[in-house]
Amino acid sequence: MQSTLKGMASFLKNIIPSHIPEDYPVKALLKPISDEGNIREGVRAFRDLLYIICDRLIADGSQYDKPAKSTPNNDSHPSLPVSFPFLNNIKSLLFNMGYHGQLIENGEALWLDDLSLLTAVIGADGGQMRAKITVPKLIEALNFLANCGFCFAGIDSGTRSLAMSEGASLKVTYPKNPVLLIGLKTMAIAQKDLYAKGNHDIFLRCDYRVLKDEETQANDFLKDFTAPLPNEVQNFCLELHRRYLDAGLKCTMDVFYLNVRLIYSYKSKEVWTFSAAHESGYRMLIKAQNTHKYTDMIESFPLPLQEKISRGYGCNKKLFGEPCQKGCHGFSFPLDESLLEIRQHIDAWLDKEISCMQKKR
Repeated sequence: MQSTLKGMASFLKNIIPSHIPEDYPVKALLKPISDEGNIREGVRAFRDLLYIICDRLIADGSQYDKPAKSTPNNDSHPSLPVSFPFLNNIKSLLFNMGYHGQLIENGEALWLDDLSLLTAVIGADGGQMRAKITVPKLIEALNFLANCGFCFAGIDSGTRSLAMSEGASLKVTYPKNPVLLIGLKTMAIAQKDLYAKGNHDIFLRCDYRVLKDEETQANDFLKDFTAPLPNEVQNFCLELHRRYLDAGLKCTMDVFYLNVRLIYSYKSKEVWTFSAAHESGYRMLIKAQNTHKYTDMIESFPLPLQEKISRGYGCNKKLFGEPCQKGCHGFSFPLDESLLEIRQHIDAWLDKEISCMQKKR
């Protein structure tokens, strides 16, 4: 995956849920914002805004692609503040408007009575970082959002200066679809107050699932995850998912920064994972640790698969000081049509590995 703002925007668009239900119960914490219907409609409108932002960055990302100069960039584990500061500024500005802004005019406008609240840089967990968005960067982000449909009363389009004096205020509207502001506030509060370990960037991914006053089924996580993949690959993933949940495995969704994983485990041991990451794309990662117990079966596999398994996985100490090879992630396969060519061998391999794990009980 290309480590550019355009590439990140393309990846982000894929992990934002394409289908958000029109009817689900909303947690009591969020009901003071508006009625449930407005919240659900507003969240879908916010999702659509994120798509607009991604599309603009895909088209024009090169003019905003300016990694932070003060901190070394790590292509192995890129972070928004370091690798994609403009996108992080957009996220932070939207979050700050939603979280600190007061809904007025029947929810069709947001009012902020202190412009300095907009300058906080927001991390993946919704916490405020030490850094601040500088005024020039804030203006750049405001102008970008204005081109995406926002109106900021008191700030001229294309402005190059901004009065940050005490008492400076801001009125925000979104004339194309005013209910978006309710969604913006809802997702900002969800990011701050409903964050849990293993679910980073709720706001930027528009993870509506945290709003629901009911448990999200693992099938729904998988359908959202595989939506950008070819239909046959989606079906393969769903077949594995159903088969091994019936066999007693557990499926857990985990989001570390913007790396999305569906982890399949037996007891507490990870067996395999479906993974989506900006730097490595969509993959299936198999953490088989008992291959030495069924070498006869492995010898029946196609030669390239045999060779891959013979190399094993894990971090090579000789690579110390070099970029992370992600060897600890497991035997890695791209989630594309190439995996379908060996699906029967994957099935047999997982069956054997789980059988070995069960015998250890």
